[in-house]
Amino acid sequence: MLEKIVPCKSEEKIKEDLLKLVTLAKKELQATDAVIIPASKVVVDERVKMKCAVPRCFNYGSCANCPPYTPDVETVRNTISKYSYAIVVKRNVTPVEHFADRTSSLTNAKVHEREFAQIIAKLENAAFSAGYYLALGLAGGSCRNYLCNDKVCQYLDSGRCRYIRIARPSVEAYGIDAFQLAVEAGWDIYPIGPQHVSPKEVPLALNVGIVFIT
Repeated sequence: MLEKIVPCKSEEKIKEDLLKLVTLAKKELQATDAVIIPASKVVVDERVKMKCAVPRCFNYGSCANCPPYTPDVETVRNTISKYSYAIVVKRNVTPVEHFADRTSSLTNAKVHEREFAQIIAKLENAAFSAGYYLALGLAGGSCRNYLCNDKVCQYLDSGRCRYIRIARPSVEAYGIDAFQLAVEAGWDIYPIGPQHVSPKEVPLALNVGIVFIT
């Protein structure tokens, strides 16, 4: 439902709207959980973005929503400082082999990341329709993987994105510490990386994203 743009919403109205968006994420968009946090709790760290380059991610320099094409960390910090609240969203990955077992994760992880990007896009759109027209959503993974199936990034090639309404940068691509974000939300998270990890050693796997609201 569209809401009229008003110059200044009351704190009570903002919190009411945030709770509605959390309910939407969990009940309709099938997120495992969603938590409201102060935007000031979001950690932006140069080292996070550097990890995209060392060791070099397959998508570094080959996707418009990945470094080095994403905004520098100082721009991200300044942007986040304009927001008061954010909704941190997670979706558990089951079975965990889809993230932990490197022999299958290159294919299966794409499915989870694509579905998660759709959750973030729909939540951001819902916030926009509720009058928060500056809502900003960041998902997880590289859209070149989960949407374009590792094809050449059409935006870099021709300036036209195949999935412009769904494609989202990951939180890490903006230098945001996804692990710290999960901890801040009160969730357990484990460092599943590019190395092979026995699924038996992984208690859970998840996608983490965020939507800045106001």
